[in-house]
Amino acid sequence: MKMGNFLKGSQRLIDDLEKGNVILSTKGKYERANGMTIGWGFFGIMWNEEYFIAAVRPNRFTWRLIHDSKRFTLNFLDERYREAIDYFGTTSGYDEDKFAKGLLTLETLEGFTAPIKEAHTVVECKVVFANNIEPFGLPQDYIDNFYTDNAFHTMLYGKIENILKR
Repeated sequence: MKMGNFLKGSQRLIDDLEKGNVILSTKGKYERANGMTIGWGFFGIMWNEEYFIAAVRPNRFTWRLIHDSKRFTLNFLDERYREAIDYFGTTSGYDEDKFAKGLLTLETLEGFTAPIKEAHTVVECKVVFANNIEPFGLPQDYIDNFYTDNAFHTMLYGKIENILKR
């Protein structure tokens, strides 16, 4: 898909994100691949280029792998993969290799870090910038509802480099 038209045709992807049907995956330089279900993020234009801004907590195994590789892959899935989506959202990559369970298949695609074969759309991002959410200025009800453990997200600005629609 032509990069300049990506955002114009992204409503399905935004819907999948809102439903939590997206797995953000990555692979560190020396460690196995991992993925986590996401439901938050932003598509947009930054520095005159298309970006996805992902929210990942620093205590997540996936964060460590992204920190190492500076890359992540967005995998947009259909509802028929609900079991896998739920599993990737509730199981820690520190505890086990999520892909070893066999619910989803990692594949090798040139220009992608950790694409999932079952995804209808795969988006590869290179982290250009990151900043941490600070509690200063956040409404107290956000802190009470989303940050009871004080693990505030890192916002990862991923420049969209490759897109595969199947």
